[in-house]
Amino acid sequence: MDKLTIIRLKEAGRSNRSIAKELGINRKTVGHYWNQHLKNLKVLEAAPDSLAAKDKLVSAPTYDTTKRSPRKYTPEIDKRLDEIILSEIEKKRQLGPHKQRMTAIGIFELIQSEGFDIGRSTITAHVREKLNRHKEAFIKQQYALGYRVEFDFGEVKLRINNELKTYMLAVFSAPASGYRWAKLYESANQQVFLDAHTRFFNQVSGVYETVVYDNMRNVIKKFVGRNEKELNDELVKLALFYGFTPVVTNAFSGNEKGHVEQSVKHIRNKAFTKVYAFDSLHSAQEHLDAMLVNLNEPSQIDEERRYLAKKYSDFEHSIISTHSVSKYSFISLGRNFYSVPDYLVGKEVTVKKYLSVLRVIYQGNFICEHQLIQGKGQYQIDIKHYLKTLSRKPKALEHSLVLQSLPDLYRCFRCYYQSEPKRFIQLLEANQNKPLPEIIVQLRKERLLTRDSTKHPLPSKAVDAARGQVQAYTQLHLERSSR
Repeated sequence: MDKLTIIRLKEAGRSNRSIAKELGINRKTVGHYWNQHLKNLKVLEAAPDSLAAKDKLVSAPTYDTTKRSPRKYTPEIDKRLDEIILSEIEKKRQLGPHKQRMTAIGIFELIQSEGFDIGRSTITAHVREKLNRHKEAFIKQQYALGYRVEFDFGEVKLRINNELKTYMLAVFSAPASGYRWAKLYESANQQVFLDAHTRFFNQVSGVYETVVYDNMRNVIKKFVGRNEKELNDELVKLALFYGFTPVVTNAFSGNEKGHVEQSVKHIRNKAFTKVYAFDSLHSAQEHLDAMLVNLNEPSQIDEERRYLAKKYSDFEHSIISTHSVSKYSFISLGRNFYSVPDYLVGKEVTVKKYLSVLRVIYQGNFICEHQLIQGKGQYQIDIKHYLKTLSRKPKALEHSLVLQSLPDLYRCFRCYYQSEPKRFIQLLEANQNKPLPEIIVQLRKERLLTRDSTKHPLPSKAVDAARGQVQAYTQLHLERSSR
């Protein structure tokens, strides 16, 4: 509908009826446009500088809808809609945001199923209006360098070695400097939580004054009353060790640590939307690290480091347990098996399990260390743990699990020492302080030297004795002959 056309035709002296007939509209509409235009002109003449009067003159006509009443949206429907929205607010409080949330369409379908005759657009409009009444305003925050860093976990799906799996992305984000740090983990348990802090503080070479968290299990031990929270014991130890203050946000208030919330999404999208398949988790982490270098170029982390508290050492967290050493000199942990020195068979040892390694302690002394096995029913074996037993039982070596678990050493044995297991064990004992690759080189070298010597073998002791006797007899014979 052209407001300008109607006004120009009226100024030309046309009647409302003829204009309405020509434009195909109601004559009352023509009259409404013209009367409102004349009214706006009078207002503008009275106040030529009024911006409101100028706007009304050129804006589209308005209609008074305040006296209109909905024909189908009854008080009963309005009351039922309030009940549904209140129940959704309670559900959000219990389950968290976006957990099984009912949409406006879902609310319409529920109301319709209850026998109310109402349109979908009417319900969705009223739902939107009711929810917007409670929109919250936020106050933008600005922090000093070194004062605050925020932590959170996010999920990321990756294809590692052709296997699709969900991994956890631990993220630290410093709002003052704009610096971001992230690492991939296979879970979000307590050890991962603590390991991420240790690695991050090492990366930035210091400690922030406060670290901000949401109400995750690694942070909150339990809720005391409506507002009080008891911190997790391990987090308390971590905070005491590094000297920072833990700050916990209100429940379902992601805006209170909005910088890290956005950082999780930003890092995940930047790193893994185009590339998500890797040979190993290590290569995925390398890809992530390279992306973070570029992402952190504009940050002020170099300046912020000057404001961080000093970090004296690394926090060590381990799960301590006691284990009996089996007759095969193994300890069992997580349904996997790890070797210990054979003199500990039948003894009780203490095991400290860290995120990626375990350490065996006996009577307060460190015994050995193994990389943690990923999987079940596997073995981590060090052949040096069995040298004492093998020296007494050399024939048990060839078919032993300990030798077969070391493919390179096993091949060396089969090629050069299969007929001399005792000599093989002696050489292992002599070189046991060397790394395994060097031991294998030494074993091959010794065998090659032995083979060269067999081409021109040295005389045995018996032959030497016989030769000595012959020489003595010859000398005696010569002396008698000279007489």
